[in-house]
Amino acid sequence: MTPNRRMSGAELRAELLRASASSADIPQSFDCADADIVGPLDLAGVTLDCSISFINCTFDDDVILREASLESIQFNACRLIGLDCRGLRLKSDFQLCTGSEVSGVVQLDHASIEGNLSCNGALLHGRDGIALSVEAAQIAGHVLMCNGFTASGCVNLRNARVGGMLYCAHGIFDNPGGIALAIDDADIGGHVMLNHGFTARGIVSLARAHLHRILYCVHGTFENPDGVALNAAGMKVDGRVSLSEWFCAKGAISMRGAILGEDLLCVGGLFMNPGGNALDAEGLEVRRHIRMHTRFLAQGAVLFPQAKIGGSLYCSNGRFENRGGIALSAKNATFGRDLSLGSGFRAEGTVALDGAKI
Repeated sequence: MTPNRRMSGAELRAELLRASASSADIPQSFDCADADIVGPLDLAGVTLDCSISFINCTFDDDVILREASLESIQFNACRLIGLDCRGLRLKSDFQLCTGSEVSGVVQLDHASIEGNLSCNGALLHGRDGIALSVEAAQIAGHVLMCNGFTASGCVNLRNARVGGMLYCAHGIFDNPGGIALAIDDADIGGHVMLNHGFTARGIVSLARAHLHRILYCVHGTFENPDGVALNAAGMKVDGRVSLSEWFCAKGAISMRGAILGEDLLCVGGLFMNPGGNALDAEGLEVRRHIRMHTRFLAQGAVLFPQAKIGGSLYCSNGRFENRGGIALSAKNATFGRDLSLGSGFRAEGTVALDGAKI
């Protein structure tokens, strides 16, 4: 096997500046493959009229792109210490994928990316509880953290503005006892897909986020036993929310004050927080129906006090288990149509409908 060529971060910086200065009107590509970069690569504040690609490169110090302006950048099968890309401006994509590994933190706070942010297959070890921070960033395309993406520490998307999807299928977000994925106050133009192989150990928080399409968590796993597994308090979703088809939460789910433009689907979902609140949806507003039937299981209280449900609440063949406490409460709730507690509905605990209007 031919060993990687070795060069300093300063030498690489000089090469990049020369390549950018010599580019024609059409942006050129600068490719660096099979290299070991010694010392920091500091491109803070520079403007480069080219796309940069690193393939199978190793960096023994931080890559610094703070406040830089580039066409695009990608790291494929690279090993990095940390990435400081705060305030980075890209005319196209940011890619950190294909088995790339970062031992520290990836920082993209306040970045502006006119294409996609892709971390598919990346392994982020994190530092001090943070793996990836994209706080208050502007991303015109999709955010992709799937297909083997693994983060040890918080992934922070607070206040981010994303034009496309947030797609996290087969992604692992691991921060037990802390926040695994923070999407608080974010604005997501496309679907939010936390589905099929998505695993979070720690809190997933969507508090006050605005999702313009759907929230889809089918076959997703949310684990934070004895705490909050999913915090969607104050969330607004213009479409439907699917916590169904083997969706599994171990810990409490909060949807207090959330507003849904279509249905809340929990068919075949597992909501497990024995002795606590399985689902706290006080003041929830749902334009259409809530479906908690057919293989739905809640261990803990399911609470809809003061909720406004435009359609029906269907609970046929649903199981609500909270022996000695509240199994299902819709106190002072308003239903535009039916409340269905038949055909195999089972409650172990109190069903409270005081003041409900059906």
